[in-house]
Amino acid sequence: MMPVSYESELRRSGKIIITVKGVSMRPLFRADSDAIIVKKCPVKDLKNLDIVLFIRPSPNGIQYVLHRIVGRNKDGCFIIAGDNCVSADIVPPKNILGVAAAAQRSGKPIKLSGLRYGMYEKLWCKPYKFRFFVLRVRNKAKRVVKKIIGRG
Repeated sequence: MMPVSYESELRRSGKIIITVKGVSMRPLFRADSDAIIVKKCPVKDLKNLDIVLFIRPSPNGIQYVLHRIVGRNKDGCFIIAGDNCVSADIVPPKNILGVAAAAQRSGKPIKLSGLRYGMYEKLWCKPYKFRFFVLRVRNKAKRVVKKIIGRG
């Protein structure tokens, strides 16, 4: 039996459910415990701060990445970054597979709307260049503390 790809399942049913891997979307999503429903969406309907599943070419083939749109270039490519990342990807529209429509943790919905989520988007996600700076400073401080404690 042939394995089913995300692309083929999205073409067939219009949606897929994926489990979050990694820490790039923390604090919103947690690795190995959160499930995300991704639905097929026309690229023209995507907007800033949407969370999208896209293909990232890598030396080992391709990676499937779930990150947030933070901007768009004049050439039509999207600027996409994880909520816990210090840099962004430039992604052509053809590499975007779908948009996060819903999420859940331990069988309970994760709210992707409302006042609290809106504040998170406006204060943490939208000012992504400031967020990159804050995360770089935090990461550097962690390394310094680790060096000091490691020598202690």
